[in-house]
Amino acid sequence: MSTSRRDAALAELRARTAGFAGLPLASASDVISMQQGGRDVILIDVRSPPERAVSTLPGALDQHSFAALAREEPERVAAAVLVPFCTIGFRSGLYCEWIRGGGLGMAASSELDVRNGEGVVLWSHDVGTFVQDGAPVRSLHVYGSAWDLAADGFDTVTFGPAGHLSAALRVAWQWFGSWR
Repeated sequence: MSTSRRDAALAELRARTAGFAGLPLASASDVISMQQGGRDVILIDVRSPPERAVSTLPGALDQHSFAALAREEPERVAAAVLVPFCTIGFRSGLYCEWIRGGGLGMAASSELDVRNGEGVVLWSHDVGTFVQDGAPVRSLHVYGSAWDLAADGFDTVTFGPAGHLSAALRVAWQWFGSWR
C-alpha cells in the first residue's frame, strides 16, 4: 500500500466532509468490523450509474434500490447501520443529511444510525474488494483526476470534462430536486 496516496486520499476526505458537523464517518474497517459482529450494515452507493458500472462495493445498493428497501422493509432499515458512500465522502455526506432530515419519509429519521462512508478511494487502500455484476474486479471509477488516489494495482477511470459537468448537474438536481 502506498502510504502517501492513502494519506492524500484521507486529506481529501477530511477537506470534502468538514462541513458535515456531527455526521459520523464509517471507515472500511468499521464496516467490516460491524458486519463481522453481526450488525446489519446497508451500504448505499450514491455515485452515478457510469461510476457504478465500473465497480461497487460487495453487497451495495444504489439509491433507488435502497429507497425501495426502505419502503418494503422499514423495520430492517430502522434497525440497520446505513452507510452511504461515494468517491471521497462529499456526495454521500449530502445523502446522509437528506436521510437524517427525513428524506426517507420514516417517522424517526433522526434516530436512524446513518454514517458517512469514507468512499471507494480509501476502501481501495483498506479493503480492496470491488465487484462488477457480482464478480471481483480491480477497476475503480474515481470521478476525477483530483481523486485518482486509489491503491496501487487498481485500474482507475475518471470522467472527462463532459462527464464532470453531467455528474455535477446530477448532484445539483438530486440535492435540490428529487432528494428534497
